Amino acid sequence: MNLNSCIQCGTCIASCPSGRITALNTRRIIADFISSGKKVEERDEIWFCVTCYACQERCPRGIEITDTLIEARRTLVKNKGLPGRLSNAFTFLMNKAALVPAREEHVELRRKLGLPIYHAQFDEKAREEVRRIVEKHLGSVVR
Repeated sequence: MNLNSCIQCGTCIASCPSGRITALNTRRIIADFISSGKKVEERDEIWFCVTCYACQERCPRGIEITDTLIEARRTLVKNKGLPGRLSNAFTFLMNKAALVPAREEHVELRRKLGLPIYHAQFDEKAREEVRRIVEKHLGSVVR
């Protein structure tokens, strides 16, 4: 089913876990597409979709909402690269092997207590493995 078959029942947004806490509103995205032709890939909030497929599975019209958002993301990345924050996050991941760095005071406390440092940020082998994975899958779009 294409987006034009949407009956604006709101089931998609009611079942969206991301829509409860982010700006993602799939019903509005579809409504704007139908009413004004606004392309899905022009919506920044599509990056908030967690691809759980709840909206798509529950849509009474069988609209492939999640697949549409994923395709819109692909188009965006192909044309413009990753959005700044995502690009920064993946660059950080590539360099530090983690999206969230270890807190220095925790690392220092573990050293004082003689505990191993498990965080991948401090393991060259782990950093290299993560770097290869990010480069393999996102190398052309991470700046």
